[in-house]
Amino acid sequence: MMLLTKSKSILAIAIAISSITLGCSSTADTSNSVIKEGATLVTLVNLHPDNKRKILYAVNYQLDGMMIPMCSKVEIEDIGEKEIEFIYNGTTYTYLWDKHTRKAGESLLQNISNFIGTSCDKSKVDSLSALDQKGIKSGKPSVGMTKEGILFAMGRPPIHATSSTESNTWMYWLNKFKKQAVEFDGNGVVTEVRL
Repeated sequence: MMLLTKSKSILAIAIAISSITLGCSSTADTSNSVIKEGATLVTLVNLHPDNKRKILYAVNYQLDGMMIPMCSKVEIEDIGEKEIEFIYNGTTYTYLWDKHTRKAGESLLQNISNFIGTSCDKSKVDSLSALDQKGIKSGKPSVGMTKEGILFAMGRPPIHATSSTESNTWMYWLNKFKKQAVEFDGNGVVTEVRL
């Protein structure tokens, strides 16, 4: 009986350790990513930082104020477990991985790769409509824009709120308290922008 109790205890400890080990994947492993310390990359879409605090959030808040335009050069300065620091125009910004993105199953490196990469698709933007180009330049959505235009203007909507960009409703947060929905028709054209 005592041996059975000890075996159960050892098994419980082994399961607990393996659960902890499996649940702790290192977000700092950059071996398969272009996001590496010292790399000079570009923004793939417009970024909307908290310019006062010099912070961007993985949840992709659409904050008012200064925007980092798509195709801007950035240098990756430091990669941590829950944040990445990069330099844009001589200023260091911190990109924070949030609990919502983490719980949705997207790693820090997967998430930031939606926003920063090796090259931006400027030729694709040039091929879009004048309305899309205006929205991209302003970083704001408007009726008549396409899904591609919205992605360049605002970035990918947060994965925990919009798991697929195939959806016809994309949810963004303007800040921690205020949401914005972008509604598309079956052809991927914005029909409504609502708070």
